[in-house]
Amino acid sequence: MTIAPSDSSAGQNEAGWTPPPAWTPPPGWYGDPYDARSLRWWSGAEWTAYTYPVQIQPVQPAKKARPPRKWIGRFGGWIFAASSVFIWLWLFGFSLLFNAIAPHAHDDGPAVLSPFLLVTGAATVAAAILYTMAYRLKPADGLSASRLVIIAGVGGLAATLVAAPINTAINLLGGGTSSHPSGAALVLAGVVEELVKVTAAILLALRLPVKNARIGLFIGGAVGLGFSVIENLSYLQEAFARGQDSPLGFGVFVGTAIGRELTGPFLHPVFTALLTAAVFGATRNGRYRVTFGVVLAYLGVAAAHGMFNGAAWLAQNLPWPAAARGGAILLFDLVFVVASGVTWLLIARRIRRRSDQEAAQQEADQRAATNASSAA
Repeated sequence: MTIAPSDSSAGQNEAGWTPPPAWTPPPGWYGDPYDARSLRWWSGAEWTAYTYPVQIQPVQPAKKARPPRKWIGRFGGWIFAASSVFIWLWLFGFSLLFNAIAPHAHDDGPAVLSPFLLVTGAATVAAAILYTMAYRLKPADGLSASRLVIIAGVGGLAATLVAAPINTAINLLGGGTSSHPSGAALVLAGVVEELVKVTAAILLALRLPVKNARIGLFIGGAVGLGFSVIENLSYLQEAFARGQDSPLGFGVFVGTAIGRELTGPFLHPVFTALLTAAVFGATRNGRYRVTFGVVLAYLGVAAAHGMFNGAAWLAQNLPWPAAARGGAILLFDLVFVVASGVTWLLIARRIRRRSDQEAAQQEADQRAATNASSAA
């Protein structure tokens, strides 16, 4: 409280009569009207000579708030992959140990084949990628992590249930079998599967509040991951069943697992993510449109998918030694996966830059509108 200095002559009229003093605060320490750095004792009627310095506390800089920890961190995908490696080593180690202690002479199948390997081999890489995708979601995307997981499961299952009988019918018409599919079925698989997957992504995203190319990458990638898990599980189940009846079954199973984990969780999500991004990027006011860019994107991913399957079929039917054919397939898979990944990375960066520019423009427009309303 600041009180004006006392003046005994203040308020005295010309006749010498002094009116009764106005109300004054009780005695105590108050802010010194002569020095803001001190307190001065107010006697109840006037300021005294007693002062007391004010202790000014230095202002501590505010600590920067750390963002809350999100789930198991940004490296959660690597934790998923490491857990799968641990499970495989655990099963192999104990199986080999038990075989060394008490070998089963009449056991026809290799004991190292465990049903747990089916789940970890088919789903671990896909789960790691899906976790990383969910971790990168933003509140402005209007897409929760739980919904992304549901889209992956429902979309992948629905697309598999639709695409599988169509691919089987094409295979039968082309003269192929389950163990030796026809070339036509393999090449046309891209046409069928990419159309079915993007349709599932579109239907599952009908009620999403935001539909743009960035959201298309997430939705399409999730459906592709779900599709790859189910497809890989079927391949591994077939290799697992054959491995139980063959001394070389373990090698066949591991080779199938490596091949499927190298291609399935990467190519299916990449193809579907790019196509869905093109579809969502062409939307206007939440409405889907079939533009030239959408058609071109579909033809591109379908051709790439068919080319990958066709090259694998061609390598398997070449009159080369088995080792040469296997090496050629592996080399082609590596090159194809790397090329597809680089393509996805370039397009994803372009979409992210465009999304950041649009967000900055919207923020600038909102700021300008707020300033205009304030000025009015």
